[in-house]
Amino acid sequence: MITEPQEPQHANDVTADRPGTRPGRSRQGCLVNAALLLCSLLICFVSIEACYRIFDPFPYISQNEVNHTEYGNASEYDPLLGWRGVPSAQVGFVTVNSRTWLKNNRQGFRDVEHADTPSGKPAVVFLGDSFTWGYEVEFDEMFVNILREKMPSYEIYNLAHRGYGTDQELLTFKNWRHNGPISRVILMVSENDVEDNNSDSGSGKPKPMFQLINDQLVLTGTPVPKQDEWSLPPQQPQFAESWQTKCMEFFLRSQLIHDLAYRILLRVQHIDTTPAASNPASADLKVTRRLLEELKKEVSARNGELIVFFIPSKIEIEHLADVPPYQTALADVCAQLNIRHYDLAPPFKRSWLRSYYRQGMHWNPHGNRVAARAILEQLALP
Repeated sequence: MITEPQEPQHANDVTADRPGTRPGRSRQGCLVNAALLLCSLLICFVSIEACYRIFDPFPYISQNEVNHTEYGNASEYDPLLGWRGVPSAQVGFVTVNSRTWLKNNRQGFRDVEHADTPSGKPAVVFLGDSFTWGYEVEFDEMFVNILREKMPSYEIYNLAHRGYGTDQELLTFKNWRHNGPISRVILMVSENDVEDNNSDSGSGKPKPMFQLINDQLVLTGTPVPKQDEWSLPPQQPQFAESWQTKCMEFFLRSQLIHDLAYRILLRVQHIDTTPAASNPASADLKVTRRLLEELKKEVSARNGELIVFFIPSKIEIEHLADVPPYQTALADVCAQLNIRHYDLAPPFKRSWLRSYYRQGMHWNPHGNRVAARAILEQLALP
């Protein structure tokens, strides 16, 4: 029996199971995969953002919110020092890194109120600049106040003020009156101190300056000229906000995006490593050496011991440039003067959390805790 060949039925169904032959199903699969990818990316973004906010938190603060409170409300003109803290001042302090509350005691220091009659406890006195003053951190986050809680047998005094060099710190200690026993005077040295000591201006303001005249340390530039800004504070510049800047601010409120943008900015910008503060080989240490020698005499005359702690630069800790640490040359000077000294760089290098704010040169709250632990360990006070 002869049969005619039969044509294959549903020829298009024969190839239907082949990949790529059903456009609708293929598009559906792509959409599912894209949705899964977006969900995965969203979960990763939320997880990383949460980690930033837990382990490395920082706010986004626009330039229009910044209020440096320099003239007339937290600091004031002083004919000897150039500037000092306003007694009993209280004011909000906003920078690009943080919002803090400043409160000075009756002597104008960012310190607790001390009784007029000494408690009888031996005093530990801190001298320094903005790091010791607690720049961009709250009062209870300052390393000096962390140490106060851990050293109840001592009366802790914080005589630091932002922008001071070793010369202003020496003058501050000379004019500080204290009738009780003094155990230690802690001098916190930072990377720009030598440059400040060799200049008649600091932080953009006139200041006193010691000079070597006939091998004698002579104070010059006093009374310090008073700038008009002390009477009429400069206006804070305001930046017009457009829809572009508002969009940028919206995205930068993400701490992940903010950090990525900052890292890209660091790559684009060139870090200036020419100042003497970053290059100790080019710094003139003669005046600084004599200031340290004079401060040691003042402390010894009050039966105390001068101890120097070197604050490492952000450049060194975060490996931002290949420059030698500023503290090496100053450590040699302290050794020659028989002044006990310690470098805080090692404990900061061991810390896996960020210890400096992203912008600027100062410690964040974690950096203050690292400093407090290291100082307490090195002091080894009973």
